[in-house]
Amino acid sequence: MDDTIFLNMVKTTVEKYGCTIVEVDLDNRVLNLDGPDESVADCARAIAKLVDNT
Repeated sequence: MDDTIFLNMVKTTVEKYGCTIVEVDLDNRVLNLDGPDESVADCARAIAKLVDNT
């Protein structure tokens, strides 16, 4: 998956769950998210699902 597409998908998902992106490591596809614990967990699950489906 192209980095631009990946970041757009992540940005949309993060906004949907009310989290913020603290740091992104594109080489390793690692995201550091901030927000309420439940929101971050939901956001992480949604992003993982997106990545698994691509």
